[in-house]
Amino acid sequence: MTNAWTAEPFDDSTKAFYQQLFTRWGLRVESQLVIFFRSRTIDLVVHCAEAERLRLAGTVFSHFRLLNALEFKGVHDPLTLTDYNRILLRAWGLGALRGRSKSRQSDFLKQITQDERYQLPSQRTVTIVCVTRPERILDELHTELGFAATAEPGIYHSSQSLPQWIIHPTELPLTPKNYPLLPLARGEKLAQFIELCLQEGLTDYLQLIVDIGLMTDPDVIWRKLMEMNDMKTMIREDTWPYIEEYLRSVPEVLEKIPTFQEALAQRERRGEQRGEQRGEQRGEQRGEQRGEQRGELHARRQTLLLLLQHKFGAIPDAIGDQIDRTEDLAQLDQWMLQVMDSDKLAEINIK
Repeated sequence: MTNAWTAEPFDDSTKAFYQQLFTRWGLRVESQLVIFFRSRTIDLVVHCAEAERLRLAGTVFSHFRLLNALEFKGVHDPLTLTDYNRILLRAWGLGALRGRSKSRQSDFLKQITQDERYQLPSQRTVTIVCVTRPERILDELHTELGFAATAEPGIYHSSQSLPQWIIHPTELPLTPKNYPLLPLARGEKLAQFIELCLQEGLTDYLQLIVDIGLMTDPDVIWRKLMEMNDMKTMIREDTWPYIEEYLRSVPEVLEKIPTFQEALAQRERRGEQRGEQRGEQRGEQRGEQRGEQRGELHARRQTLLLLLQHKFGAIPDAIGDQIDRTEDLAQLDQWMLQVMDSDKLAEINIK
């Protein structure tokens, strides 16, 4: 399994999100389009006819033309000059698709190769979305490569014969036109967008943030998700499986993110159920204890109680008392895994 701390965030699920987004907007799109041979694929190619371009007006993709190559560069895959040249090679290759055997062409390719306009560089665009700002390309080499800042923060344009854009999501303003790319932001901008998603019910974007952002900026995501007041009404029920899957994959994250531990304790104290009230009392008692081990035990117990209450509702006193008495971190971790893998409270071996 891929290590969650070094994995490339722009995997198939991310590309699928944007493929579905363009499809909902009524555009034809193909993922991993082969150019020349398999190692030369474009992340997404979006076909945008004249009438369809009107649907992109007022969005971060308003610069799209007839045929558009969209490439994603993640935090563990920053844009280098070599990458940039390869991306341009693939984009130029879009104009040479007519020579391919028709038997090997997808329906998408058969449609676009019927119109000669697709071969014109002016009718194509290249957009590279970079989680990490490509300093050398935008600053040191901007004269030779032609990139200059636009009137829109975070968007850079090169008006060469094949029009190119580089977008750095962390620099984008928090405006509706930029929502589709803001899940890829980092730091404070990501924190602000998470809060906006929670307040305005932008759950599609929130799920994408949880899906990829926990691997790129986990402290920001947990802090914003768990510090909001009235968490039960702020996070949709169908978002919790993403969180549980992440905990199952990397339980060590609980030790790496102190803000998450603090937020769990706060959420426990804010609860209205009897089990949550009991957890508040335990939290106050344990808050008086000292030592690093006691702090770890406290965080682990609170996490286990949270998962139990979220999945099964009110917790019997006997189970709560057993968790409160447990001094074994490994046992608490084992119970957490059982909670996420069980459908009934009786299946968990807490006695």
